[in-house]
Amino acid sequence: MRCLLIILLMLCQSTVLGQNLPTYTYDKFGVGEKIKLDIYYNWQFIWLNAGWVTFEIRDTSWNNKPAYHLFSQGATNTGYDWFYKVRDTYEAIVEPDNFRPFWFRCNTYEGGFWDQEEDFFNYRDSMAITKTENSKQPFRIDTLKITPEITDLISAIYVCRSADFEKIKAGDKVPIPVVVGNKIHNLHFRYLGIDPVTTRTGKTYRCRKFAVMMVDGTIFSGGEDLTAWFTDDKNCVPILLEAKIAVGSVKAFLVDIKGNRWPLKSLD
Repeated sequence: MRCLLIILLMLCQSTVLGQNLPTYTYDKFGVGEKIKLDIYYNWQFIWLNAGWVTFEIRDTSWNNKPAYHLFSQGATNTGYDWFYKVRDTYEAIVEPDNFRPFWFRCNTYEGGFWDQEEDFFNYRDSMAITKTENSKQPFRIDTLKITPEITDLISAIYVCRSADFEKIKAGDKVPIPVVVGNKIHNLHFRYLGIDPVTTRTGKTYRCRKFAVMMVDGTIFSGGEDLTAWFTDDKNCVPILLEAKIAVGSVKAFLVDIKGNRWPLKSLD
């Protein structure tokens, strides 16, 4: 699931090289929205339904102030656990006005590797405290110097969906700083233009297409080996994601959305 989150977060932009900064409008979604994608794995010439991932916005508070609780889970279907078992949970508490995180936490298990992380963001003091531990490294606490553009894996997805992509032209390369583990990674995405996508339900949507720069990891080799399509409408939801991994390739298709403020506009 971490691979899907990184695909999605790459679309959250901070600075467009050689252009004006995009504007953001946070009226595209709200409490109650829940998105589900099914994950397919390519085995030789067959695509197998191997797992799922969900993204949800819940109501909460932080220091007695209204806040959003972003909650995401992902897993392989039990029939594929023998091959590559995944059980992941990601969550963050953010400001409703700009989705800047107060707190982030993840607990993941992927193919025998487990990872735990908890981050606390203090933008007033330009500081983030990270607590990390995994099956290869012992528990540690780090202090990172941050700027207002730096965010976490989950919050970045919603900031991305709020951006005005009209200010990005095909071919533009956009850097994105994000906290992953105990480090700040300066990643990027490349906008490729408008491209229609037909889903497994047979509906076709007008989408914006992106190539995504990845972090080297257990299943990724790094580089622009990921492609993502988001609806070119007020929702800006992921319709299709494709990725090359160490043992083949995967696709994720939108299969359900609830609580969305705006109807999805298909081209049918």
